[in-house]
Amino acid sequence: MQFRDEITDKIKAISTHTKYKPDALKFLSNLKTNLKYKSEQCFKILCIQDLTKEIINYVTVNFEHSTCQIYSRVLNDMIRIIGNKPVNLIKSKDLEDYKAKRLQEVKSSTVNIDLNTIRAIFNIAIRLELIKFNPAKNIKKLSIPQKENLCFSDVQLKAIIENIKNQSIRNIVKFAILTGCRINEIINLQWKDINFSERVLTIRNKPNFKTKTGKIRYIPISDSLLNLFYEMTNKKTDDNIFNFVNPEKYVFTKINNYKYSKLYVSSYFKRVLRSLNFEEKFHFHCIRHSFITNLIKSGVNINYVKELSGHTELQTTMNYIHISTNDLREAVTKITL
Repeated sequence: MQFRDEITDKIKAISTHTKYKPDALKFLSNLKTNLKYKSEQCFKILCIQDLTKEIINYVTVNFEHSTCQIYSRVLNDMIRIIGNKPVNLIKSKDLEDYKAKRLQEVKSSTVNIDLNTIRAIFNIAIRLELIKFNPAKNIKKLSIPQKENLCFSDVQLKAIIENIKNQSIRNIVKFAILTGCRINEIINLQWKDINFSERVLTIRNKPNFKTKTGKIRYIPISDSLLNLFYEMTNKKTDDNIFNFVNPEKYVFTKINNYKYSKLYVSSYFKRVLRSLNFEEKFHFHCIRHSFITNLIKSGVNINYVKELSGHTELQTTMNYIHISTNDLREAVTKITL
């Protein structure tokens, strides 16, 4: 007997295991009922739109809000470009079409983020036993030229600080120069995160903030950083400093005591750079690049640099090791005729 599989939309043959027509018709009726139920169940599981609900529930529990937003956007883009298709019918061609379409809309690096996210979405679905195979497994990411870790020179940093009129933003920039902290780490720093007696500050996870790696980081307070805190609190020593500031208060706040947003700080900093005629490629995060590069140039142990930077992998820190032109020139001069 032949029948149409509603899941794959293909004609299949199956034996009824009987020579009698009534039994064969009964078998066919039961088969259609089972196939219809199976088709409905599979569609619920494999349809991208329905799968979206499962994935969003999972990432909401396990990831931070910014990551959830990426997953949600990518799933919506998949529906927009591929269509609300059953996952078991998604082929490599569909994902290649997605890649090509997104490349018309965004940068190559963003497309690669999308592809990583799609691969992760299907892996989560496998983990939740919703599907058995990852259709994005063999999809290749776009080749992207190595990105330069842009740094500011000491002269440039001095000029930047001198041209920041907002005292609080100026303090944020000084803090970034002395610690190499990421902008989100800075704006979420509270006075309770600073131990003046042991001279160490802690970058920790909080209900409304998670570190990039999810790990706690400890940064020793240098004399220069300590002096910055004294200037900010109008104190000459750290005696009873917590009697002067509220431990729950954010270290860097606006006049109304609200903490700064990442967008506000980065936009303000960008305007200062433009006023000084810096190239557009420079931005706030370049301060962090400068901090790490300066540590390495000063001969600090690479493992210490890794810990101070909060890198998960040593290779990330190693990417900051640059061989200068002068070093190369000294090397080639050793070759003579």
